[in-house]
Amino acid sequence: MKMRTIGVMTAGLLSLTAFIGTAAAQCPPTNPPSSVMIEFDANSFAYEPNYNSATFQSIAGNTLTMVGIIDKFYSPLAFLNPADPNKEYTFVVTNLQSLGTGTTVAGPTTFYKTEYLGGTFAIYEDSPENAPLAAAMGANPFGGATVPANFQDGAVLLTGNLCGFTFTVTKTVVGPNTTYGGSFTSTYNFTGGSQYGAVGNGQAVFGGVWCAKPATGCVPANYIGHPNGKWDSPPTTAATRSTWGTLKQLYR
Repeated sequence: MKMRTIGVMTAGLLSLTAFIGTAAAQCPPTNPPSSVMIEFDANSFAYEPNYNSATFQSIAGNTLTMVGIIDKFYSPLAFLNPADPNKEYTFVVTNLQSLGTGTTVAGPTTFYKTEYLGGTFAIYEDSPENAPLAAAMGANPFGGATVPANFQDGAVLLTGNLCGFTFTVTKTVVGPNTTYGGSFTSTYNFTGGSQYGAVGNGQAVFGGVWCAKPATGCVPANYIGHPNGKWDSPPTTAATRSTWGTLKQLYR
């Protein structure tokens, strides 16, 4: 009986090891931190149908979407200028499937952590500017005429995949005072777009701050979070697309 139990335990451990190995392969660790490449701030919001904003609870199977306006590009994309009044740079993150929210308590702070499977994104260049700004988001609910439509029009500069997307909301109660905080993080890699040759497909961090409490004024009605974040620059050398004929020319 003992031998059979040990055998079952060993098989279980091997299965768990294989599962962990598979999960790690899906989300390989990033290289050491690199510089910021793309930055977004005040005009970015997230929405998820059936999310409970009062208790910060996401139901497993829900789909999260993020939309936003990009404020700054750095090397190797520094030639793109969001300050140009004739241009608008926006992004849409979609296909994030919730695994549900887990809650933990540490002293006066409660952590609400929601993890997601999958996730893709696209970055656009458009003219003229037509995506609603933060002050107008409340009058532009998701699924309407402008969200996400006005964030995903124009030319596609970059597309990519996310891996391990997670956002965490914190609630700290000390006496009569309650404070909220939050953050989000994921790894990413680019997969295409007109600027793919400038950035390549190296893996880096996508993340930042996540404000989630409507009472603070950071989240308009119908939305669940106000992300403020960045794409770090991939640490690998950018890939340049070519053809077999071009490569043969190098050796003639």
